[in-house]
Amino acid sequence: MKSYRSWTYVFYSILWSSREVESVPDLTKKTNLTRIDDGLLSVLGLQDTRTLKSSWTLTVNDQCLYEFVYKFEHSDSFPIGDKDFEGTCSYGTKDDPVKPKIASDGVPYLKSRRFWERFPDYIWATMGFNHLSVDWLPCGRRPAGYKQPQYDFSFYRVEPEYRAQNMVCKLYDESFMTVVPFEEYCSTEQDDVNGMNFFIVPGAMINRDPVVNMPFDFTHRHQTFGPIPHEGLRAWDESKVPETTKDWNDLPVFMSSYAGKLAMWQAHVPYKFINGKKRQFHSLAQRYFETTVQTMPDTWAVKYDERDGKIYFTIVGKANLCHGDFERAEKAGGGPPIFSNFEYQPIESAESEETLNDDIEDENPISGSFTSIASATILQLVMMAIALNQSL
Repeated sequence: MKSYRSWTYVFYSILWSSREVESVPDLTKKTNLTRIDDGLLSVLGLQDTRTLKSSWTLTVNDQCLYEFVYKFEHSDSFPIGDKDFEGTCSYGTKDDPVKPKIASDGVPYLKSRRFWERFPDYIWATMGFNHLSVDWLPCGRRPAGYKQPQYDFSFYRVEPEYRAQNMVCKLYDESFMTVVPFEEYCSTEQDDVNGMNFFIVPGAMINRDPVVNMPFDFTHRHQTFGPIPHEGLRAWDESKVPETTKDWNDLPVFMSSYAGKLAMWQAHVPYKFINGKKRQFHSLAQRYFETTVQTMPDTWAVKYDERDGKIYFTIVGKANLCHGDFERAEKAGGGPPIFSNFEYQPIESAESEETLNDDIEDENPISGSFTSIASATILQLVMMAIALNQSL
């Protein structure tokens, strides 16, 4: 018992050490906030894994790199809307509005289906993310070419209770700002601290334009599409937004801040990447500006297997807990997660060069254990090679 308590102390010391003292609260620290009722957390969606038949694994190798893999299936109950807010996603115009279309699940097409899961503390300590929200958007969301069916994978550095209680604001109520039904944005005029915190942007001491801990070209939009309740003030690279839905052929990342702190990392995956009769693999990478948070994903990928419909979303980054410390923390936390049996099959964790080309189907994928550190290392090397190639 003595050794267990000793390790518990070391674990939490590692978790909360190296945090800088600033005038604004560090949102990643544990607080005395009492966890609120599940009913109040409903604003974040459903705390559910069965609908997506999902599971995940986290491994850390000897180079102190983590690989997080989220496996799930697209649910047949999810409606698929039309692109560009037309047809089933139509809401009319400002002068001639129409009622949003209702899908077969009884929910409007224009409303997102949200599912989230809280991570164990040792996962939070390793990646810096407290929980994950997986959102299905039948109609997508603005701006421009993102108006098509998609998944959003949102990794939050703050607790769900904090998002539900604190990350709230006074909304725009002008019709020209809220044209699309179920889109909510914070007004630039706020009356209390919670609302004002949306517009405190982390910045560098010398150059105030780039945002600390985000890619250099990321910018905030303080009005539409930017400040969203329970998400924070979002930022992205405006120059890479596709003009039309047919031009969207990558895995863009949006990020958000709140009260001057990094709050969320969010990847967008178009539905066309994870369905059909052909195997698909897509990846992307990025670097960050003046990082004080070292655990942000630098490489991510999505794989779709047409044989069973399984989808694998992967992120790779630098871990706070290296290999040995991670394994001890995982053991102290009760061991690897145990999931319901969703007709589980091992992940194919490495891709040949052919699978990186969407036009060539890999007939002989290299397979490995879903929890194998060796296979994790192989995938990391492949993905890093992709990232290096893109940076040249």
